[in-house]
Amino acid sequence: MARARPIHSCTECGAASPKWQGQCPGCGAWNTLVETAAETAPSSRFAAISGSVGKLQALADIRPREHPRTPTGIEEFDRVLGGGLVPGGVVLIGGDPGIGKSTLLLQALAHLASRVSRSTSAARNRRSRWRCGRGG
Repeated sequence: MARARPIHSCTECGAASPKWQGQCPGCGAWNTLVETAAETAPSSRFAAISGSVGKLQALADIRPREHPRTPTGIEEFDRVLGGGLVPGGVVLIGGDPGIGKSTLLLQALAHLASRVSRSTSAARNRRSRWRCGRGG
C-alpha cells in the first residue's frame, strides 16, 4: 500500500498543492501554504467507481447471458466464435503475416453482405473486388 502523502493548503484561499511552494498557485499570496494530512485512500483501488463492495461468488454460480449470434457463413470460424458474431461485440483477429486474416474476414463479410442486401449494382461489385485486391 502506498504511503500517505501530505498536501499543502493555502490559509488564505484554500487552494491545495502536492508540494510546498513559496507562493500560493491559487491566489498568489506568499508563505501561506501549510502542510495538512492527505485524505485516506479507499480500501480498494476501484471502490470509488464500483460503489458498494460486491459479494464474492463462485464461478459455477454465475449464469452467462445468451446473446443472439449472427453466423458468418464459415463453419469453423462460427464454431470458434461460439456460434457467430454478437451484435455490438468486438473480435480481435491476430496472427503472423500472410496466414489469411484479411482473406478470412473478407469471406465472412462477403457472406454477411450477401444476406443483408442482394440488390447491389455490378459496378459496385467490381469496385469492391478491386479494393479488396483478392477475392474469396
